[in-house]
Amino acid sequence: MTPESSNTPMRPMRWRLFPAVAIIAIGLLFLANNLGYNLAFLDRGNWWAVIILLAAFAPLTHAYERYRAIGKVDAEVMYSLLSASGVVLVAVLFLFELDWGTWWPLFVILGGLFTLIPHHRRCRDRYGYDRKHDDAPAGR
Repeated sequence: MTPESSNTPMRPMRWRLFPAVAIIAIGLLFLANNLGYNLAFLDRGNWWAVIILLAAFAPLTHAYERYRAIGKVDAEVMYSLLSASGVVLVAVLFLFELDWGTWWPLFVILGGLFTLIPHHRRCRDRYGYDRKHDDAPAGR
């Protein structure tokens, strides 16, 4: 069985459309600024780090959807929450111009928290294949 023929439905893409268009638009603004168009609002402080902060919405949304679907916090929910916290940490360091040399141990702590998540719960890819069993289709 190939991943394309799996009965596992793909996640709907409509929730990804707005963030994708927003990211492309922001990239075009930065490119225009770099090409000499005077976009003065792009030169004010570290406001651009808010864009990084917005990236935390994807894993937070996934955590919320998973929690609503199963009614409890499982490894997948925790994995998404920790992923979002890593993104938020990067954004906060930029937004508040914090010294990376001081705060880098927070990433080590975050890595330690990731290792506490049971691995077998997060090894299935979106096609339903279980990586811990030599890519055999899940459920067999």
